[in-house]
Amino acid sequence: MIPDDLPDLLALQEANLFAGFNPAQRTEGFLSARFSRAQFLTIAADVAVVVATDGPRVIGYVCASGLAFNRAFPLLAAMLEQLPRLDFVGRRLDAQRTFVYGPVCVDRGQRGRGVLRAMFVTLRREIAGDYDAGVLFIAKPNQRSLDAHVQGLGMTVVGDFAFDQKAYWILAFLVPWQGGRGASGNGHSFN
Repeated sequence: MIPDDLPDLLALQEANLFAGFNPAQRTEGFLSARFSRAQFLTIAADVAVVVATDGPRVIGYVCASGLAFNRAFPLLAAMLEQLPRLDFVGRRLDAQRTFVYGPVCVDRGQRGRGVLRAMFVTLRREIAGDYDAGVLFIAKPNQRSLDAHVQGLGMTVVGDFAFDQKAYWILAFLVPWQGGRGASGNGHSFN
């Protein structure tokens, strides 16, 4: 991510927030939380923000951040409290080098065109060797996001939790051993 991406990234976020959708629109996927410009910059410096562009326009983003950053947010802290009881590939998630994947957003007009997969592949390549596993939550009513991550990207549902009278799935995925941060640093834009 580069600073010039931020206005489009923030606009894409606003266009996809849960609160702005009626129940029918929510079936197409939504974001559960809003991050500020400063928070996106912190996430990019912490682990990464991968941005997909179509020409100059941001059409998607994937965030990845460390556990310490996420403990400051009550919803994310509630998910992280579950890690000691969750096994993934034979080890507890709190015993692995784990990061938090998300939020993730793809422009509605670009969904189903491989944008999410391309950003996911880029993220995993950029952080390979730095982490063992990624974890994320998906609101249980957000079936489109669950399908995209489980069926589309091969992630595994490892548990669930409740927060503020809402239910969430916890998913995990492996990070490859090879690679590591490339010349692009803490984020990557591609067309």
